[in-house]
Amino acid sequence: MSVPASAPKTIEQLQNTLRLKAKADAEALVKADHVTEAFRMYSNRCLSANSMKLLLPDWKDVDEYLMDKRTSRQVRYMGKTLEGAVTKECFDKPYGLVPHASLFALRIMTFLKSDKGEKYDIILEDRRIKHNSDLSFDRCKRIMALLGFLVHQGRERMRRLNAKRDREMRAAGYI
Repeated sequence: MSVPASAPKTIEQLQNTLRLKAKADAEALVKADHVTEAFRMYSNRCLSANSMKLLLPDWKDVDEYLMDKRTSRQVRYMGKTLEGAVTKECFDKPYGLVPHASLFALRIMTFLKSDKGEKYDIILEDRRIKHNSDLSFDRCKRIMALLGFLVHQGRERMRRLNAKRDREMRAAGYI
């Protein structure tokens, strides 16, 4: 999966993008159980060989998708939760990147609103926020930056593992 050029590549860049005060906060966020579980579920479907060529969805597409789902018949009139409606679409479209990125975003939003995740949810300065929707946009943008960072880190980890395996196979005479 291609990561946009704007996605943070280092923990320091992630810290700046998420407006966290310390590098340790960024490291703790990446290692938080909710984040690792949400990313594990995302990567099980979306980091397959076919989707590696596709670009990670833009935060605007994810936000628009979530707004469409939030106002859909399923959620408004049929009593489904937003996460339930997105999860159903993830099962219906198993390799669609936008539904899976949206599900990741929903899970991280839930975490950020919890007591444990509250310290990682650094919003814009008050004078820059005009509407409550600005908070949602900002949060979605930061969550997609986190996803881009995690995808990049996962790709780098796989590249190192493959290189190590190749070196070991050469040393053993298999290649």
